[in-house]
Amino acid sequence: MSARHHKECPGRNPSGKELDIASSGYDHAELCTLEVARYFWQSFAAPETFSWLLAFEKSEAYFKTRANIGLRILSAVQAKRHSRVSCFRFNNPTCYACASLITEHERQFMEILRAVRTGRPGLAQTHAMLLCEGNATQMLIRRMRALAKGLGPRLTERQNTVSKAHMH
Repeated sequence: MSARHHKECPGRNPSGKELDIASSGYDHAELCTLEVARYFWQSFAAPETFSWLLAFEKSEAYFKTRANIGLRILSAVQAKRHSRVSCFRFNNPTCYACASLITEHERQFMEILRAVRTGRPGLAQTHAMLLCEGNATQMLIRRMRALAKGLGPRLTERQNTVSKAHMH
């Protein structure tokens, strides 16, 4: 955590468990998925922001040929919301400094997706159990599988580098 983040968000105290998103290893589709999910999470935390509109706008921009990806992300977010009882911590997608970090809870959500996309169902289940605090995970896993199917296979490092360059 650098001082830069604290100065840009003076009212925020970042957790020591947050990681720099640049070191996450997420491919382009996963980074876009995280951003869209953050807008949905924000819309539930602060309904007056109408962030769900931005979620669909970003989804349409990022996943042009896959129009229903936004709905699949929302479906996974909803499945998590139904299973997890306690507070879910996420970073503000509209704050550059905050959005450059990933919370522990966001990371668990994304690791479920990564594990599903790489054919590791046991690892996906482990992350889902941690995220959902031991509650039912079947719906979340099912929704993540549908999302992963829509996103397609993970990119190679070279493909990912080229794709990230065109993200924004």
